[in-house]
Amino acid sequence: MAKHNLPVSVNLLLLLGLIVTSFFVNAFNAEIFLRLNSLHSNLSDLFWISMTTLGDGLLLGIILGMFILVNPRITAFGLAMLIGASIAVNLIKVIIPVLRPTEALGTIHFLGPVLRSGSFPSGHSAAAFATSLALAHFSPSRMFKFILLFFGSLVGLSRIFVGAHFPNDVLWGIILSLLVYELLVVWVWPKIECYVPETPPFENRFFQALVSVQIVMSLFCLVIYSWYFAEYPPAAIAISSGVLTFFMAAVLKSFKN
Repeated sequence: MAKHNLPVSVNLLLLLGLIVTSFFVNAFNAEIFLRLNSLHSNLSDLFWISMTTLGDGLLLGIILGMFILVNPRITAFGLAMLIGASIAVNLIKVIIPVLRPTEALGTIHFLGPVLRSGSFPSGHSAAAFATSLALAHFSPSRMFKFILLFFGSLVGLSRIFVGAHFPNDVLWGIILSLLVYELLVVWVWPKIECYVPETPPFENRFFQALVSVQIVMSLFCLVIYSWYFAEYPPAAIAISSGVLTFFMAAVLKSFKN
């Protein structure tokens, strides 16, 4: 079992703090959104749309997938986090329909596609923070844990600056990812961790099939998804290219060894 996971007490404390904060934020939800959303320039727009693209679930999936050549447990745990957070978010979107800022507030500053429904909670925020938590779970460095969670939080914040979500949507996306992390670490992962190898079993055919799937998905993201579906194609292309380059280099290195 991995020994580098976030302490449960710290996680619970953070979770409780965010839930309490969400009640205060919700009281000034529109006001906070309008204040932050109005702070923009050409340079900041480029930064925030790039960060929001990093929160795309499929792109995060291939980022997690490349770790299969480093430690398959990182990929398995990360994808479980990503899937769990996605299910939780989409269930709540159906149960609690909330208008997006573009419909609720009228004229706002927005970047990327104009979204009109399913504002609460933020799927990008949940996916990005879930991925950050998964990578932090296996990191031995406290500094690196902080950096990962900081970047996950930035993706959530970007959803306000691009006009896609209210602040409370972002907070609850993060809260849901923390809840999924808690459930996974306490109830699920200890039971299945032993079935996932820590080192890549290159001679295993099932593992080889997973490697092939990762290559195909990375190519799909690079050639099709980034161009036609991503919020900001240049950022998605850069992410996909980086993942594919790293993965193919690691595959070639493994064959040479």
